[in-house]
Amino acid sequence: MPRNLIDEIVRRRLWPLVAVAALVALAAPLLFLHSAPQGAPTADTAAPAAPATAKLPARAARLLATSDDEGSTGHATGSSHDPLLPPASYRAAAAVGTTTTPAATPKTSSTSKTKKSSKSKPIPVVIQNADGSSTTSGSGSQDGTDSTPATPANPLTAENAAVDIRFGKGADSPLRTAIPKLQALFIRGKVAAVFVKYSPSRRKAVFAVAPGIHVSGPVACRVENGVCRFLDIPAGSYARLTMLTSKREVVRRRLDVAHITRRTGGKTTAGAASTSDANVCFLHKLEAMTPGSALVDRSACER
Repeated sequence: MPRNLIDEIVRRRLWPLVAVAALVALAAPLLFLHSAPQGAPTADTAAPAAPATAKLPARAARLLATSDDEGSTGHATGSSHDPLLPPASYRAAAAVGTTTTPAATPKTSSTSKTKKSSKSKPIPVVIQNADGSSTTSGSGSQDGTDSTPATPANPLTAENAAVDIRFGKGADSPLRTAIPKLQALFIRGKVAAVFVKYSPSRRKAVFAVAPGIHVSGPVACRVENGVCRFLDIPAGSYARLTMLTSKREVVRRRLDVAHITRRTGGKTTAGAASTSDANVCFLHKLEAMTPGSALVDRSACER
C-alpha cells in the first residue's frame, strides 16, 4: 500500500508539497526551541491551569483585614494577620522580657475632692433583726465603715405589738384594729379561737383554736397530742376556720392578720386592760377541751 501511495504522488506531481510539509515539520521544533526564554516550559510540558479565585465569607474577610498596628483604630489593611495571635507590641515586649503598662491618668483636684467627700458623707444603715426589730446607725459612710455603734430601735414585743385582724365570711370583712389579748372569736355563738398574743420569736400572731374546728389555708397548725391547738399567722396571711353545727350545717369563716405594728402610747394601756375575766375563762376552756368535746358556748363564761 505505501508503494501505491508513492506512485500516486509521483503520477499526480504532488511530491513538492510533500517535501515542503516535511521541511516544516522538521524546522518548527528547532525554531520554537531557539526563540523560547530560558526556564520557559517546553512544548511537551503543559502549564497547570490557574485556580479560580474563591470569594471569602464576610467575617473571614474582616479577620484578614485586621492588623496589630498600634497606630490604627482597630481596622487596618494587613491580610496576613492571625486573629489568634496577640498584638505585635505585646510579642515584642515579651521577646525582650519587659511589659508595657498604660500611663496612669493624673488625678485632678476635683476628682480627689469628690472621692473624699463621698467617703465622708454619712448614710443611714438599717439592720433587720430576727426578732422583728430593726437596728439603725446614722453615722455610716459609703466606704462600709461605721464611726459610731448602732443604736437598737424599739423592737416589737408581746406588750407593745398591735395586731389588726379581719374575721368574717371573706377577705373583705371589717377591720378590727389593735385587738386585745385573749380576745375570743365566735362562730354561730360558739368559741372558735382566742387571740393569745404576738410572739416576737416567731414574729407572728398566736391564736388558740378549739379542737372541734377544722383549719385550712396557707398557715399550719401547731399540733399537740394529735390535735390542732395553736395557729401562728404572720402579717398578710390568713387561715380558714370550718365548724360543723349541731344541725350538721357547715359554716366557714376567714381569719386574716392584716397588720402587726407597734402600739402608740394611748393604745398600750387600753390593750393591756381589756383582758376581761370572760376572755380568760374562754382560753381556759379551750385548753381543757379534748377531741370530740362540744364547742364552748358564748354564755359559758357569763356571770
